[in-house]
Amino acid sequence: MNQKKLFIRLILFFLGMSIIQFGVGLSIVTNIGSDPFTVFTQGLSNLLNITPGIANRCILFVLTIGIVLVDRKKINIGTFISLIGVGYVIDLAIDIFSRFNIQDHNMFVKALIVVLVQLIIAVGFSILSASNLGVAPNDIVPFIIKDKTQFQYRWIRMSLDATYLIGGYLLGGIVGLGTVISMLTLGPFIQVCLPYGEKIVGFLLSGQNDIVKKEKMEEIEA
Repeated sequence: MNQKKLFIRLILFFLGMSIIQFGVGLSIVTNIGSDPFTVFTQGLSNLLNITPGIANRCILFVLTIGIVLVDRKKINIGTFISLIGVGYVIDLAIDIFSRFNIQDHNMFVKALIVVLVQLIIAVGFSILSASNLGVAPNDIVPFIIKDKTQFQYRWIRMSLDATYLIGGYLLGGIVGLGTVISMLTLGPFIQVCLPYGEKIVGFLLSGQNDIVKKEKMEEIEA
C-alpha cells in the first residue's frame, strides 16, 4: 500500500510540475514578461544562446549543488524530478504554444492570457505541493537562507525575486506587463487553489471507498 501511494504521489508531483511549466512556457510565448525566476531563465537563455529549458536545467543544477553543500536534508525526491524534468517540459510547452502565434495578439489579449497562466501555475503548484515530495531547488533556497540568517521568509523571497528580475533583465530577459501581473496575482491564486489541491490529492491517496466508509461511519455516529 505504501508503494502504491508513493507511486500516486510521484504521478501527482509530475502532473503538478508539468502544469506549472506549461504555464511558464505559455507566459514566455506571450512575450510581455514573466515571473522573476522565468525572466532570469530567459535572460540566461539569451546570453548562452540555448533554449529556456536548458537554461533552467543549468540554473537548477547549480542551485542543487549549493543545496547539497549547505543543507542536503532539504532535498527530496521531488527536487530531483524538478531538476531533470522541468526544462524539458518548458521547451515542449514553448514549442506547442509557439505554433499559435500568441505573440501577435494585441496587448489586452496577451494580458488576459498571462492572468490565465497564473491560475494554471497556481493549480499545478497546489497539486505539486500536496503530493508532499519536496519542491524545486529554487524554492528550497529561501528556506535555507531563512534557517541560516533568521530573516523573515517574505523579505528573503522578495530579495531573491528582485535579484532574479534585475539579473534576468540585464541578461536580456523580458520584463513587462506580464511580470507585473504575475507578481500581483500568483500569490492570491495559489492561496485559493491550495485547499483544493490538498482535497484532490487526499481523495486519490485515500480512495473513494475510504471516504464513503468514513461518511457512513459519521452518519451512524450521528
